[in-house]
Amino acid sequence: MLDPTDLSAKLKSSPTPLPFAKLKKAYGITKKTEPDLRAALASSGIFPWPKNSYWHTDPATHLQNEILHQCSAQARKKTEIKGPKKDLAAAIHHLLAEKKLIEYPALAGASKILVPAAAPQAYWSYVQSFVAVKLKKAGIEQPNLVEAKPQQPAPAETNLPEKIWEILPKLEPQKDVPVSTARLRRALGLVETGKAQFDQAALKLREQRRVYLSQHDHPLGLNPEDRDWLIDGKDGRYYVAITRRES
Repeated sequence: MLDPTDLSAKLKSSPTPLPFAKLKKAYGITKKTEPDLRAALASSGIFPWPKNSYWHTDPATHLQNEILHQCSAQARKKTEIKGPKKDLAAAIHHLLAEKKLIEYPALAGASKILVPAAAPQAYWSYVQSFVAVKLKKAGIEQPNLVEAKPQQPAPAETNLPEKIWEILPKLEPQKDVPVSTARLRRALGLVETGKAQFDQAALKLREQRRVYLSQHDHPLGLNPEDRDWLIDGKDGRYYVAITRRES
């Protein structure tokens, strides 16, 4: 009998959709037991993808998150957003209707600039880039447009990955049950400081294949304070919980 929890964790830890054939091989599925795998996928809240693949989020939601991620670093015109052309217009329209994307005027022409509601600073990045191009064309050396902020000293180095590994079963003794990142940080005393170190330690444990990280489906739909509790994967993905992998 396939364990839906294990199946769900496997797909959540994968950076891309997994082909059905690969899942069959991983779980030793035969043609006779193939219906069991499809039933387990359905009961795990897993979504079908093109080319007979499966993932923990549906294609439409994933595309919307990718659009928000592209626009969060710097606001963009619709024509500058990358993605499957046949689905882009509908995804952008949905984000605008949900007020997760906001249209601002461009500094030249009649185009509109798309800015995530959760990342309004992206418009300022667009303004800076626009001004920098104009200054360069005029032969003017670009000034420092943003006052530099003093860097905070990093906390003393600790063996944080091992601390996370050891405290996980204390917070959740039951196997395969995720522990939220907020609960884990509170237990480690990392509420006010140490987020970057915590994120780095969690990602290191995943690289070592010692934990699963549960991806948040709508990170840019959160306000900055709530999103700060998530693990930043540094690739546009954010993670809301950690599960200890037992060998």
